[in-house]
Amino acid sequence: MPGGTRKDRCILWRTDLASPKARTKSKTDQRRAPARARQDVPIMPVTVGGVFALVFIGFIVAILLNRSPATGQPIANVRCESGEQLAVHNHAHVDLIYKGQPAAIPAQVGITSTCLYWMHTHQNSGIVHIEAPKESASRQFTLGDFFQIWGQPLSNTQVATFPKLGSEDQLKIWVDGTPYTGDPRKIVLKSHTQVVLEIGPPFVDPPTFDWTSSQATQEAGTGG
Repeated sequence: MPGGTRKDRCILWRTDLASPKARTKSKTDQRRAPARARQDVPIMPVTVGGVFALVFIGFIVAILLNRSPATGQPIANVRCESGEQLAVHNHAHVDLIYKGQPAAIPAQVGITSTCLYWMHTHQNSGIVHIEAPKESASRQFTLGDFFQIWGQPLSNTQVATFPKLGSEDQLKIWVDGTPYTGDPRKIVLKSHTQVVLEIGPPFVDPPTFDWTSSQATQEAGTGG
């Protein structure tokens, strides 16, 4: 029968009616596919950003670990006072040299937000300020006392944050230009005492600190 039965024509009509929907769905899926790809793009920047954040945090932690403990509690029988104690007032200088390169002692060692230890630094010049009350006039303040306040190790095999000495390394010490072979912790810091701690090789000539320089007089004055 030409054209088919009425039932056949209905089926064909429904099939044709469904075809545009199928085609429309296919095109919609194709348009949505790039959107999913774009969602994956930020993964790399976020990952890289996370790595940089961790590195930055690592630097901050390292800086904090190199600071004085700043507990405010007595360290090495050295108190932390709310104000300067000038009955005993003198200055010493400490140079640190590692493999031929100078290294600075940080500023603000022994200074907290509320008090100052009798031994402290104001700048990274190497000048150690000793400011104590009259009751400590007869005390001998040592390099070991200062390193304890700094929170760093000091011995014949390790100095501050430098690696421990290996079999080929050597620590050379000078006090006021004279070689010193004893325990570095027992070096007494008197007025204008100059200490050089050098780890090598290589080695360089021990520097001499000029207490009459503008840097020294601005920070420590001319009297002590």
